[in-house]
Amino acid sequence: MAQLIMNWENDNAEAKEPVLPAGVEVKNFPKLENALTAWQDIVRYLDENGQLDTSGEYYKIAMLDYPNYEEELCYFLLVQGEPAATLTVICDYEKKQGYIHMVACKPEFRGRGLGRLLNEIAVYTLKEKKMQTAYLTTDDWRIPAIKSYLRAGFFPDLETEADFKERWEKIYLSLGL
Repeated sequence: MAQLIMNWENDNAEAKEPVLPAGVEVKNFPKLENALTAWQDIVRYLDENGQLDTSGEYYKIAMLDYPNYEEELCYFLLVQGEPAATLTVICDYEKKQGYIHMVACKPEFRGRGLGRLLNEIAVYTLKEKKMQTAYLTTDDWRIPAIKSYLRAGFFPDLETEADFKERWEKIYLSLGL
């Protein structure tokens, strides 16, 4: 089953720099010591059970080989100095289209508003980089993430796959929308 797609359109309002709560800092891949290890430890939770094998060539395949990947746009949220969550913004400057890639948070840090903060960083970056549109992919079971994406201004793609509309209807029902 294909991942769901959510889209975003730039409203051309001024980009608002995210406000970090006390004890939270943002670092990008080049500025985080042991960034690869931290990234591997966080993104293994992209699997529902935290069992995604991120060892070996995974970073190369998922990130370095991805068109337009820039390490500077791979962000980490650190809580009290510990890497807790990550998100990467991919920019196609020619098309002015962004892609939100590899969004993940360690389970012990969920429910603290880090997803909202990651989305604020993503939207800020998209605007700063002059992207006019963006998209992300997600799974039906990622309900908290979907709620956060909706609040950040992303909206469902109902047409790319034949079953998208039906799947989104079920998600909206579960959200009470």
